[in-house]
Amino acid sequence: MPARAAALALLCLAFGPEARAAAFDDLKADLAVCLRFELDGARARRAGAGEAVSRCAVEIERLDRADPRRLPGDRGLSPSTRSVLQSVLGSNKRTGSAR
Repeated sequence: MPARAAALALLCLAFGPEARAAAFDDLKADLAVCLRFELDGARARRAGAGEAVSRCAVEIERLDRADPRRLPGDRGLSPSTRSVLQSVLGSNKRTGSAR
């Protein structure tokens, strides 16, 4: 019986809030990396940020599924997805306007 209790305790730790938070942070990082990669390619092809966003649609959907919160007027995006988009694309706008 003590072995089962120990195994159950390990499972609770593995699937606890910290593990979910780490996985969620990984999804946000994946989206940011995808956007930066696609933005670099979009600049080389003289395409816009819209193309980069469309090429990262899978990562956006994964993050949206992980964060089901929605706000009025957010165009269906979760707050987490919106914050990643603003952080990556917002910095892109600042560097793009300095040219």
